[in-house]
Amino acid sequence: MLFASRADLPARMACYGASGTGAQVTLDLRHQSRGSVEFVGYVDDVQDPRRRAEDDYPVMDFEELCRLEDTGVFLSILNPSVRRTLHDKLRDRGVPILGARGADHLAHPAAQLGEGTVVVSTTRLGHTTRIGRGGLVWAQVVAHDVEIGDFVSLGAGSIVLGHVQIGDDVSVGAGAIIHNGTIERPITIGDGAVIGPGAVVTHDVAPGEVMVGPRAMPLSRWRDLLGGRRESGRHQR
Repeated sequence: MLFASRADLPARMACYGASGTGAQVTLDLRHQSRGSVEFVGYVDDVQDPRRRAEDDYPVMDFEELCRLEDTGVFLSILNPSVRRTLHDKLRDRGVPILGARGADHLAHPAAQLGEGTVVVSTTRLGHTTRIGRGGLVWAQVVAHDVEIGDFVSLGAGSIVLGHVQIGDDVSVGAGAIIHNGTIERPITIGDGAVIGPGAVVTHDVAPGEVMVGPRAMPLSRWRDLLGGRRESGRHQR
């Protein structure tokens, strides 16, 4: 189900981002709209605005979008900082920003979503989930007692279990798992952290930290370990 940054849904919608991600998010949101909002095309400032997207919808630039009447836009850009910049730019120009709640039978109606947060139809949302502004949620599961900040990206198939707090501008890669915390000590992911694809997080992550690996460790530590192994191998020769 779609929702907007103003009371009423606009008659038409566009997708900011003309990549493959944009096409997939668009397909999902057209389904969620149940035909109540007409899709008119993509917005992309980087690629040639004269071209058409792979699904043959037109690609317009930002100024063309702003000239359209009664047209809202949703953001399919995976990079949190870019999505934040575009969100503020759209608000400054008075363009309605669209969000999506996901599928009725999977996303609990009590889950709280901020302005412009997009949840795809395959995501399960727990009833005590709270997500801030501008999120892009492709996760498999976001469980109970989860608080997520603004402009967070949860990649395809990622899992966020219970009692987890995620800061602003965090990126969680495809297939990553953030394990349960507890009521007394939730697992905390700091602002701007990056959780790599397939990483398994079982403890707090510092702000700005890049975590990778099946037993998630900071990228700098993996480099130290791998460097030590290479050095050891040289000595053994």
